[in-house]
Order: sequence, then structure tokens, then C-alpha cells
Amino acid sequence: MKLSTAKKKAWKAFSEYIRRSHADANGYVSCVTCGTTRQWNDSMDAGHFIPKSRGNAVYFVVENVHPQCKRCNLMEGGNFENYYPYMLEMYGESGIEELRQLSKTQKHYTLNDYLDLYQEYKGKLDDL
Repeated sequence: MKLSTAKKKAWKAFSEYIRRSHADANGYVSCVTCGTTRQWNDSMDAGHFIPKSRGNAVYFVVENVHPQCKRCNLMEGGNFENYYPYMLEMYGESGIEELRQLSKTQKHYTLNDYLDLYQEYKGKLDDL
């Protein structure tokens, strides 16, 4: 399996876990930045607070990724203006700073790392 294929597979399971773990008993989840509520698989993304473009170190960090509607995540570039207050309430300034520091480091994933992430989040999905 190619590294890129394994990464996509891991992301698919991780993203589904993020959205479903925040959903209510009926499968509805709210965007953390605008409050829009939809089914977890209806135009909802797993959006990064610190953009994934800043490095792999925060790509699969649960505290950095939360449910967002596609509009906020894609068309509004993550809607940072509204994401920050959510993060501040959830993790405090020290939690945000930890993520910022982590994002400045490098994480080099191997094929096995991605496959392990896939298995981990597939298992967590089974437990939901």
C-alpha cells in the first residue's frame, strides 16, 4: 500500500471519529465555529484549528480537530475568528499554546504509523 493511500485511510477513520464522537444520539453534530447543526455525514468536516498545512505534527491530534460545516472549514478557511473562542473555552490558553508549540515540530509518519492510526480509530468508531 502506498503511503498516501494509508494516510487517506487513516484520515477517513479519524475524521469520522471526530464527527461522530461529537454527535448526539440521533447523529446530529454542531459546527464549533458557526453552530450549524447537521447529520455528522451531511456537509460536516473534521476541521483543524491549527491548519494541517503547518505540519503533520498536529494533523491527527484530537484536541486540534473538531466538527465544522463545510462552509466554515473550506470557504471561510477554518473560520479562525470563531474557532479561537471555542478552543479557549475548551482547552484554555495553555492548551492552545501546547498545540502551537507542537505544530512547530516535525512528525514523519511511516506506513505502519498510518495503518496503526486507522486501526485505532476504526476501533474507537466500533465503540461509539
